[in-house]
Amino acid sequence: MKQKHSIWKNRNFVTFFSANGLSNLGNWLDFVAVLILFRYTWKADPLLIALIPVMYAIPSILLGQFAGVFADRKDKLKILIYSDWVRGVLTLALVFTPFPFLALALIFLRNTAGAISLPAQQGLVRRIVDEEAIMKAVTINGSLFQLVKVVGPLLGGSLTAAFSPSFSIAINGISFFLSGVILLFIRPKKQEGNEEKSNRGKDVGFWASWKEGWSYVLTSRILTASLLYGIVTTLTIQMIDAQFVTLFSEVYPERPELTGWVISAIGIGSLLVVLGLNRLDEMKRYGWFFGSASLFIGVMTSGFGFLDASTFLFVVIGLGLLGGIGNGLAFTAVNYLIQTEPPKEAIGRVSGIVDSTLSLLFILGPLLGGLLIHQFGVTTAFKTIGICLLGVGSVGIVFQKLIWKRPSTKGSQHLQSKKVQANSNA
Repeated sequence: MKQKHSIWKNRNFVTFFSANGLSNLGNWLDFVAVLILFRYTWKADPLLIALIPVMYAIPSILLGQFAGVFADRKDKLKILIYSDWVRGVLTLALVFTPFPFLALALIFLRNTAGAISLPAQQGLVRRIVDEEAIMKAVTINGSLFQLVKVVGPLLGGSLTAAFSPSFSIAINGISFFLSGVILLFIRPKKQEGNEEKSNRGKDVGFWASWKEGWSYVLTSRILTASLLYGIVTTLTIQMIDAQFVTLFSEVYPERPELTGWVISAIGIGSLLVVLGLNRLDEMKRYGWFFGSASLFIGVMTSGFGFLDASTFLFVVIGLGLLGGIGNGLAFTAVNYLIQTEPPKEAIGRVSGIVDSTLSLLFILGPLLGGLLIHQFGVTTAFKTIGICLLGVGSVGIVFQKLIWKRPSTKGSQHLQSKKVQANSNA
């Protein structure tokens, strides 16, 4: 690729990347601080603490799809700016909150604003980045996301220990305000309102627009197959993520720090593979990405099931890195297909559908994992889940031409969506 096409010469993308990095880093600083605030300052019981990740997930589950419709019908840049500022106000209010239940309410409202912004963020990328640079944009943003997942909790824990939870939370509030200000300097190539009116003609009703978004997913074999593989991968990760501490407490009772090491190894593995994928210009075969993701995560999960006290620690860390590679492959593939498979005017809706579906697994996964471990034991559960994933990954790779088969004519999907729209207007 010629140097003149470097994505770093795109001022809009650099501005967007800077704002995104600021708000993401603040989020991870904040998450650690909130946990410490609840446990060490308010002495909250474990059940109350368990509600914190629920307050992060529920807004996306309930509102993700409707946020996608909203993002496709409105100015995406304004949605992002106002969302950042609203989250900034709610975060600063959290600093002065004296009660845990009020804090949970503020966290819920703040993440509601975040759920609304995510589809708008996906849609805006397509409007500020050239088609040939989409893969670069996806992998660069993915690298940023994986990096802050590693650096954010470490930095957040250090700041909270040195100062206080309120200090870290206040930094997050300021980061949201600054992110919104930075976004003011973005100048999309086209006026969204005019473009969408020309594409859609008369204003379609909200529910009809929502159904049309689902039609894009369900009539696209690639989107449907990829979403199913994304569900399997995400559900598995969530089933075992909270149970690492259970497994390692049985196998390595004298090494409580091992849980943190493995989680960091997974984050590092994800970061490395996303950085490596940045060299690609496009994804041609999704089966290699989703199938390999399931294989790598399956190797990690089943491998953990066969651990014993004599296993070297570098093997445990190595398995974590392999699982991180699988996670990075799936993460990149999902975000790339959201940008490239649906039409521009439907990116917000497709993004909302994917986000709400995967967010539901953040609640179901830990519950299913806990039940499975309670029923069969932790090592058996890890072996079973891992072997199933190995099978799913192998099927995805071997039969990828059948599973991710493209339609013979590129316009067939658009014709079908027009039929859906015509039927909804009738």
